[in-house]
Amino acid sequence: MIEAVYHVRHPREVVPLACALACRCAQPELVAAGLAELITNGIEHGNLDIGFARKRDWLACGDFERQRDRRIAALGAREHSVCVSVANCAELVRFRVRDQGRGFDWEPWLRFDDSRAGAPNGRGIALARAACFASLYYIGSGNVVEAVALRDAARPRCAPGDPGHTAAARC
Repeated sequence: MIEAVYHVRHPREVVPLACALACRCAQPELVAAGLAELITNGIEHGNLDIGFARKRDWLACGDFERQRDRRIAALGAREHSVCVSVANCAELVRFRVRDQGRGFDWEPWLRFDDSRAGAPNGRGIALARAACFASLYYIGSGNVVEAVALRDAARPRCAPGDPGHTAAARC
């Protein structure tokens, strides 16, 4: 059962949301890092269609943020967002991240690859899968990823907007 749905349009929205959603998990700092990676990937690679090589090149010349923000501005009034849904189970929290891109061949990105070891990008999915979640898998063409984390029964079910909630205090 989906408990909450959030829509993210800009990278500046990612970390506060990831921290707030991870508060219900047994390892909130790791889950927040993994969620931030998955949501950011949805924005940059899915919605903005920035491929690995293009991002690598823009990072290498220090132009990535300007180019990314130019693409965000070019979307104008069109609705492009990454949808993040959350479902609480007794012992698990299930996150689903869906972008509006066409998807990608996700299998090679689930593992660390020596050919990308020296690149400034390209390790986030493998890191999220290895260190941040109990499980992580893509659905269909690759524009939907589901990540499952262990829930901390001692932590309340919190979300942005709850009384007394601050993302910084939870992350």
